[in-house]
Amino acid sequence: MNEQEFYYSHWKGRMLGNRAREELILKEIEALGSNDSFLEVGCAQGHFEKQALKKTQGVFGADFSLEKLEKAKGNAKKAFFVATNAERLPFKSKGFDFVLCTEVLEHVPDWKAALKELQRVARKKILITVPLEKGLFWRAFSLAAPMSARQHLHKLDSKDVKAGMGKEWHLAKRRLVGTQSRRLNRLVKNRLGEKLSIFSMLLFEKKKKQN
Repeated sequence: MNEQEFYYSHWKGRMLGNRAREELILKEIEALGSNDSFLEVGCAQGHFEKQALKKTQGVFGADFSLEKLEKAKGNAKKAFFVATNAERLPFKSKGFDFVLCTEVLEHVPDWKAALKELQRVARKKILITVPLEKGLFWRAFSLAAPMSARQHLHKLDSKDVKAGMGKEWHLAKRRLVGTQSRRLNRLVKNRLGEKLSIFSMLLFEKKKKQN
């Protein structure tokens, strides 16, 4: 079983809230236009590239793991994949309409540099998710599986990510994953707050220039 099969298919991955997180991401991917270009930074085995290809053909994935990229090429055959790290992306500025970065920043040594790169290559939207390590869920989970075992280097929340965004970006949407149940999460929405939630999803949009 590969990493993304664990996240989205295995019951253990679902118990961590990954299916609820996936639902939030897929809703935004559904809004892609046929001419929109899509990039995921930290694409792993190409799970979201496969979904994005249902909406547009301009789909790219980037990851530092060559092993994962080989699997991604098999999962999303019409997408384009590049081996790179998140702190220095080999793409031109404003090259992609929609940039996705889910559960990646906490793994990157210089997450602020990676966040700047996301902003550089994005033209319209940036969707970021982070595990809320400062909250009660991951603090309890860390008793059995410490951050180091999960290769998490940073404890991030919405405020951290928002503070790293430039003035040209505004937060269009913030959704929390408060429960493992997708149905219940739709009802709860953001009511539990970040301390009681599992993930934060932040959708940033480029501000329109004033005439």
